[in-house]
Order: sequence, then C-alpha cells, then structure tokens
Amino acid sequence: MNFAWPWLALILPLFWLLPRSRSSASAEALEHPYLMSLSQQQPPGRQRATRTGWLLQLAWVLLVVALIRPQWIGEPVSNVIAGRSIFLAVDLSGSMLEPDMTWNGRAIERYQAVQAVVGQFVEQRRQDFIGLVVFGSFADIQAPLTPDVQAVSAILRDLRPGMAGDSTAIGDGLALAVKQLRLSESPDKVIILLSDGENKTGDVTPEQATTIAQQSDIKVYTIGFGGDRPTSFLGMLRGGGNEIDEQTLKTIAEQTQGRYFRATSTQDLAQVFRTIDNLETSDRDDRDVRLVIEYYWLPLLASFVLILLAASLPWRRGARTDDLA
Repeated sequence: MNFAWPWLALILPLFWLLPRSRSSASAEALEHPYLMSLSQQQPPGRQRATRTGWLLQLAWVLLVVALIRPQWIGEPVSNVIAGRSIFLAVDLSGSMLEPDMTWNGRAIERYQAVQAVVGQFVEQRRQDFIGLVVFGSFADIQAPLTPDVQAVSAILRDLRPGMAGDSTAIGDGLALAVKQLRLSESPDKVIILLSDGENKTGDVTPEQATTIAQQSDIKVYTIGFGGDRPTSFLGMLRGGGNEIDEQTLKTIAEQTQGRYFRATSTQDLAQVFRTIDNLETSDRDDRDVRLVIEYYWLPLLASFVLILLAASLPWRRGARTDDLA
C-alpha cells in the first residue's frame, strides 16, 4: 500500500485547532444554577452531542485519508514498444547458389551467407516487427510483419534458391514489400533489399516500385551481393556469372532516402547489416510500468456516510423526545 500525497496528512490537526464558539445565550444559560441543574438532568442530549462529535471527527480523519490517496502498486512490468517495421526482400534466383563466399574458413554458397548474416540481424531486432519477401522470377511473402523474430529466423534457414524461380524480378520483390509495409501503422518503415543480379522479369519495374515506396515514405536500403568480377561493357559488375545492376540499386536507395551497399564477401555483408542496424536504431522503451489501483474512494465514501449519519442523529432523537412529550 502506498500514499500518493502523504504530505496532505499535515492538515489532520486542523479539525481540533479551529476555534469553537458558543452563543452568549448558551453561555449565560449554563451559568444559571437552575438551568445548570436542568442540563445535568438531560443526559440524552449530551449523549447525542458526544456521538455527533465522534462521528464528525472520524469523518474528518477518513476525509484526510482519502486526500492522501491510498494506492496499491503492483510489481514492475517491462514496457517494450516496437520501434520500426522492417521488411526484408531477398533474392533467391538461381545465381544465389554460387559458392563464392566463405564462413568460418570454409566455402559456402551465397544464400547460406545470407542465412547466417541476415538471420543474426533479425534475431537482434527483438523490439521491431520483421517481415520477409523472397523473389526470383516472381515475388512471394514468406513472413508477414511480426514481432516473432525467432519465427522469421527459422524461415530464413529453410530458404533455398530457385524456390521462386531462377530469374530476377527486383521490381516485383520491392513492390510486394512496399504493399505489406503500407498496412503497418509504424511511423518508421524500412525495406532492406538484397540482390545479386539485375531485373530481368516481373510485372512491376524497379522504377515503378521505387515511386510507390517514395510516395509511401518507405526508406529502402539496397545491397548488391556477390564476389567481385570484372566490369562488363555495359557498366555492370559481374558477380559469379551474373551481372549486378548497381545503378538500379543505387537509384532505388537514393530516391527513397536510403543507402546502397556493395558486399563482396560474408564479412562485408555482416558489416553492411551492422551499419544498417546502427542507422536504424529502434526507439525501444524499456521503462518499467506498474499497475496502480486507487482506493481513495473507500475512505471518501465512508466519510460522507458518517457525515450524513451525524447530521441525522439529532433530528431522529429530537423527534422521539417531542413525541414522548
């Protein structure tokens, strides 16, 4: 039990400190020997006055107790508020099978590097809502926005290249992620798009998807992923047998107030996600909250009942005395 305003208890003695005056007529009556004897012969009236006084004093005490606001305060409960809605758009075209990455000293395929690095990033974002879209020849939702980061991480581990087709539809992947994020009420909406190729198919062009993201105030971070190969005559980076359209990825990022990153190794990819994690820090609220139940109304109600009872006592007893007379 706690009291919200305990300092108000200082007013408790006021009831007894306030001056009490009697009428001159009453004072003179008490001084007359005959009337004094009469007053001594009428104990019921004196009893009524005594009872009324005690009731009023108790009512005052209860009123002061109500003023200092007794409360019951529960145990602290952690108050965690999700900060951002983040959608991952991951390329699962056939080129993600390229074994040009290393992890713990052994060669691995690109998609395995993505599973390791992105999975670690997801598990660290426990305060956010995470969603997952994969794209190849078409785009597909693997996980809607959810605070269950463990579930998203588990889905990532089950992804395999080619499950969405062997081609690359960057526009479709971005557009589907934007569509999902537009349903979120979060003020901070972010898409992380990872691709190791160029847009070759799909119903939505990267330019159209970028325009929709821009109009929806969605920030897009793009990542060109794959081992470095010589630049082709069209100005695109060659990465493990396919070309990474850096210009398209840069344009998407620039027009949505995001950033473009190039990752040529598992270590580079891990650094990219650390950078994004620092750029998109979550506004997590870790303040503890407590359940507070107010009980001021109980002494307040009791005080009013006592006041009404004190006011009614003289009238009831007076009425009975008159009837007997």
